[in-house]
Amino acid sequence: MNKNITDVIIHTKESLTTYQFDEVSKNVYLQLGVISLSRNDNTTQCLMLVYNSVKTQASKILNIVIDAGVKSSLVGI
Repeated sequence: MNKNITDVIIHTKESLTTYQFDEVSKNVYLQLGVISLSRNDNTTQCLMLVYNSVKTQASKILNIVIDAGVKSSLVGI
C-alpha cells in the first residue's frame, strides 16, 4: 500500500447536477496527483477525492472546486 495516497471528502454546500459534477471533474483531473474524484448519487453533496499527497495538496484541489463556483469545504477521513 502506498502511504502517499490520501483520501478526503469535499462537501459542497449545494448538490451538484451531473453536468456541474462533470465540469468540476474535468478541472480537478488536470491537477497532477489526482487519482480519482467520485460521488454517490444518493449523497451528491459529498465528493470523494483520492490523491497522491507528494504531488499535490487537498487545499489546491479544493480551490479548483471553489474556482468553478462551487461553495465547498474539506472533510478529512
